[in-house]
Amino acid sequence: MTSNQATSPAWRDLFRVLVVVVLFWVLAAHWELSEKLAHTLQSYERFQLDEVPLTLLVLSIGLAWFAFQRTHEVSELLVANRHLTQRLMSAQEDERRTLAQELHDEVGQACTALRIEAAYITKTIHSNPSAALEAAQRIDQSSLRMHSLARDMLKRLRPPNLDSLGLAESIQELCTSWERHCHIQCHCLMNNLPHGLPDVLCTALYRVTQEALTNIAKHAQASQVWISLHAHQDVLTLSISDNGRGLQQGSNKTQGLGLTGMRERVASLHGHIHFEDAQPGLRIHVEVPISKASS
Repeated sequence: MTSNQATSPAWRDLFRVLVVVVLFWVLAAHWELSEKLAHTLQSYERFQLDEVPLTLLVLSIGLAWFAFQRTHEVSELLVANRHLTQRLMSAQEDERRTLAQELHDEVGQACTALRIEAAYITKTIHSNPSAALEAAQRIDQSSLRMHSLARDMLKRLRPPNLDSLGLAESIQELCTSWERHCHIQCHCLMNNLPHGLPDVLCTALYRVTQEALTNIAKHAQASQVWISLHAHQDVLTLSISDNGRGLQQGSNKTQGLGLTGMRERVASLHGHIHFEDAQPGLRIHVEVPISKASS
């Protein structure tokens, strides 16, 4: 849909309003409605009803200004949402391009190597058994590399432990693995998590935690991280804190694509996310209603 097609209904509505206003003015002038109204209200002067027309006029102007302001805000939100969608689509395409390149380079080469080694074994198995055995060992190593590559790709596409371990254990395993890799202490506390949480909720909170830990490793210069996850009634609360630099004045730290993606994930679950400068460190607080997460 073009911009002209999108704005034409608004122009038609404006034209209809102007037609109604002009028609009312003509009829009011013909029947002298203002004079009749003023004469009628004059008898209720003690109640100040004669001030109602001007009051309604001011109210109409105020409502028109309010509508204009809200329209301007909605337009800005639409532009921001369009920009965010473009950034997310670009990030998605970059990830797909990376996966496709890895599949082409690694898997394609490995498959070619396997075929060559298999053909070599066929030719030398009787004449040179030791060489055939070495080729078989190279096939084994190539298959292990392919398995490792496939496992890494699956981790990027889907958190591997959610189905087998559940949300709490998956976040605990993520924390342990991240602590070992980044050499930053990570403390986890999980309480009162109900069974059978919606898959979309588990995936979103896992990704939010994963993105928060990634940002801490890259930017926070922290030595400790605390992660708590608990449920109270129908609300699941996730809190991630660190003792690093916190929010830097004049920086775009809270506007990055990663944190924007966190906001979008939580918003899609009808939840709320807050970034608080803890001095020192940054605290991320997430609240998600469990009953609305799958709706």
